[in-house]
Amino acid sequence: MEITADDAPADRPGNGGVILDTDLQALANALWMAGAEAISIDGHRLTSLTAIRFAGEAITVDNVSLTPPYDIVAIGDPATLPARLLETPGGQTWLGLQANFGITFDRVTKDDVTVPADPHEHLLYAKPEGTR
Repeated sequence: MEITADDAPADRPGNGGVILDTDLQALANALWMAGAEAISIDGHRLTSLTAIRFAGEAITVDNVSLTPPYDIVAIGDPATLPARLLETPGGQTWLGLQANFGITFDRVTKDDVTVPADPHEHLLYAKPEGTR
């Protein structure tokens, strides 16, 4: 599944919506809840250690600044992932952002998508020191 998320057009009457870091966090969590097996945002693989946050006026993923539109790719069952996404609280939030603030939330189901590997060479973890 591929999702394109973008801020509302500048010529939108009223309050045009701007995507926040918490919005992308909610979308990523919704995709995991819907059964996604792997997710990337603008080519950056999400892992349990990935941070999605604001830094100044940019959203960063793994400390890399991104600009809209955001390209989110999720690997999962194409027969169930799109519907299950929209059933999650995060999916409902994104439908509300689209309807109320003009934020782009375009979803396309594909049979073949690629998510890059995590670029980190190793995972940091705790281990016991010495023997007991």
